[in-house]
Amino acid sequence: MIQIPMSDAQYAAATVRLRDNDIELTGTSGTLTKDGITARYAHADGMLTIEIIDRPSLLPLSLIEGKLQSYLDQSVAYDNSRSNG
Repeated sequence: MIQIPMSDAQYAAATVRLRDNDIELTGTSGTLTKDGITARYAHADGMLTIEIIDRPSLLPLSLIEGKLQSYLDQSVAYDNSRSNG
């Protein structure tokens, strides 16, 4: 499970960037699917939580979570640098 502190504005910006990569987050909670990976997500109280619930057997869960965590961390850092600059 991934948990990332994320303000409402950061979440809105992240949904746009994810949409550009064909990952659709609709509303503050739901299910997303891409490349055989299915996850549940929820954004509440300044925290985005993502849980992988299905994946191809050849893809380790740690790899999927690591890539997603890195992408979202970079997204938050990018938004922080834009708002402070």
